[in-house]
Amino acid sequence: MTPSPAAAAPAADSTEASAAAPPPASLTFDVGGGWCFGWYHAPALPWRDLAVVLCSPVGHEATCSYPTQVQLATALARAGFPVLRFDYPGTGDAGDDALPPGRVEAWLAGAEAAVAQVRARSQARQVALLGIRLGATLAVETAARLGGVDSLLLWAPCPTGKAFVRELRAAGVQEADGTLHAMGHAHAAETVEQLLALDATRPQCRPAQRVLVVGRDDLPGEGPLPKALRALGAEVEHRVLPGYAAMVDEPRAGVLDAPTLQAVAGWLAASPAAGVRQDPAPAPVEQLQWRSTGAVRETVVRAGPGASLVGVLAEPAGGTGQDRRGQTGVLLLNVGGNHRVGPHRIYTSIARSLANNGYPVLRLDLGGIGDSPPAPGRPWADLYAKTSTQDVRAAIDALAQRGCRDVVLMGICSGSYVAFQTALVDERVGGIVLMNSRLLEWTPGRAGDRWQDSMQQYAKSSDHYRRALFKPAVWRRVLRGQVNVRLIARRFLALAAARLRRWLAFGRAEEPLLAKMQRLCARGTDVLMLVADADDGRDYVEFHFGRDGRRLQGAPRFRMAYVPDADHTFSRPGNQEIVLPLLLRYLDARLPAQPGVQAGGEADAWLSPMRPSA
Repeated sequence: MTPSPAAAAPAADSTEASAAAPPPASLTFDVGGGWCFGWYHAPALPWRDLAVVLCSPVGHEATCSYPTQVQLATALARAGFPVLRFDYPGTGDAGDDALPPGRVEAWLAGAEAAVAQVRARSQARQVALLGIRLGATLAVETAARLGGVDSLLLWAPCPTGKAFVRELRAAGVQEADGTLHAMGHAHAAETVEQLLALDATRPQCRPAQRVLVVGRDDLPGEGPLPKALRALGAEVEHRVLPGYAAMVDEPRAGVLDAPTLQAVAGWLAASPAAGVRQDPAPAPVEQLQWRSTGAVRETVVRAGPGASLVGVLAEPAGGTGQDRRGQTGVLLLNVGGNHRVGPHRIYTSIARSLANNGYPVLRLDLGGIGDSPPAPGRPWADLYAKTSTQDVRAAIDALAQRGCRDVVLMGICSGSYVAFQTALVDERVGGIVLMNSRLLEWTPGRAGDRWQDSMQQYAKSSDHYRRALFKPAVWRRVLRGQVNVRLIARRFLALAAARLRRWLAFGRAEEPLLAKMQRLCARGTDVLMLVADADDGRDYVEFHFGRDGRRLQGAPRFRMAYVPDADHTFSRPGNQEIVLPLLLRYLDARLPAQPGVQAGGEADAWLSPMRPSA
């Protein structure tokens, strides 16, 4: 496990303040017709007269780097800098879900508004922008539009929007109408054109007096940006600091070590504008008012001991009704180390879609993920921890206080594990949706658990490989060495061995996972398992519950549905158009039957198994 943000914070030296920084406070602020969501990290005392705005990356890199952004903001606040980090319109927790023209302009307007916010909240006289990847490109343009800022710290910057679009095209597909899909994010044709026009090497004026360009630790060379900014008269320094490669990998905590954080804080502290102030810094004020996106309103909700757990609650703009929908609270639980928006923002989409149909939905950060710190003695990003059930139960308490009499838990991958484990110990859970489960019971290192351990080796489903045998293109890839044949063979052998052990022990050995699921359904909990047809977890699910869930045919509250042509987090174009209606129909099927409709009749008809695509 990588170190936590607290453990990775800068060691005590001349750049670190002498007192602890207050906890960050959430905020929202208007940008044109939309709004941004953010966090203000008030500084430790004594504090510095230089406020920092963190301009995040966009798309997949924004989600992956989120723990690093939290870590950077926390470390800089402890070093005495007021810090504001935020989501651009249409990203993360912010408003505006559509793909309208002017998206890049909205991002730039968001960055300018963030500068105004940090000035007003901190009363600092100077501002620095810290941008990561495309966020660095936006930071240069924002600084130039403001007539220059004191300092720019640009981490692995995209020198131009054209370079960023080139990367997106290499990773995704572009439709006939120009919409570019990459890693679960869609960029409209107008947005692509605006990105192509971005050029950090040609700002309209000198964007900052001081610039630090932090190069990628996986690629050598300065690139064109430092030279271009020097030509404008900026004092430009180029360094390579460790951490970039891990920062944009799967979300995890503590990817920046103490020397890297010290270098960042030290460079900012070296600015003549970063003088130490002894007067009290303004106290952080959390904004908990409702903000609307279309027909949905959202607010931050805190739960658990000391209100340390953070979530965002979505509900109809007019408030929840007194009907069964309004009293059914839905909890979305983290996918791995992804914070509450989920990979490619899928949890934000799910929450707003369900809330638009009358259901209150809470996107929760479990302890040690996103903006919820771990409980004392626990590490950050501790996945598959049964102690997470305590966090979920605290969130259920918060929903109950808001009038929810029924609770449904939903989660992808590790989120499904936490949902299942919580349902076993809390009878308030009336339903669970387990999406692409790879493990529902797990004791790491348990003797004879090779089948469970094999699920930590990323492969596709055995059904996918059996169908691939009939495709000539697959065999050509095998001959070229582009297919990991050993990994696939290990998966088939592990599956065959597990099935053989079960056959040899038939009638003598208990199957605890199957028995627990049966007891859960018998208790009255409605279970829906969503499985991507090629997902690596499909073998695990079908081993325990059978194809189409046939080993649980005697449990009427259990259903399994397959999502064709989907990946692990439903990021492919068209996946959400299948998943979102399935979730809504599942919730509606749990409502009291309409007059003239018998239980188990039309309300449950949709739950008949969906066959996977060929």
